[in-house]
Amino acid sequence: MHVGKRGRVLLFFGALDLVYAVSLSAPDEASRGAPMLTWLAGIAPLWVWALSWGVVGVTCLWQAFCRRDSIGYAAAICLKIGWGIVSLGAWLFGSVDRGYVAAAIWLGLAYAVSVISGWPEPGDLKGGPTWIRPSSSR
Repeated sequence: MHVGKRGRVLLFFGALDLVYAVSLSAPDEASRGAPMLTWLAGIAPLWVWALSWGVVGVTCLWQAFCRRDSIGYAAAICLKIGWGIVSLGAWLFGSVDRGYVAAAIWLGLAYAVSVISGWPEPGDLKGGPTWIRPSSSR
């Protein structure tokens, strides 16, 4: 099965999301006391946050092999926007000193994923497009 450029981007974000899920599911002792994780645990158990990252990671990995990959891109974008907003909230309301830095990083990544999601896949070996915008009238 061929994975194109769009698929490789989803493989990257899927792996990133799974690594982040693991980091939230089993934080070390020092990390558990960090202001951000303490604030997150006050909203929902860390396993809930880890599960959301894991589900999106698996979705991105699965969608990397699909011809129509909009679900993977939408999941990646939504998760990163959500995490950026949570980080911003942690800074504004949770006394997390550098939450704005995490917010800027995650919202920036969400923007990058949204830009990439609009790029067409270069033609396949037969010369036809491998990705067609869902709204096209083909």
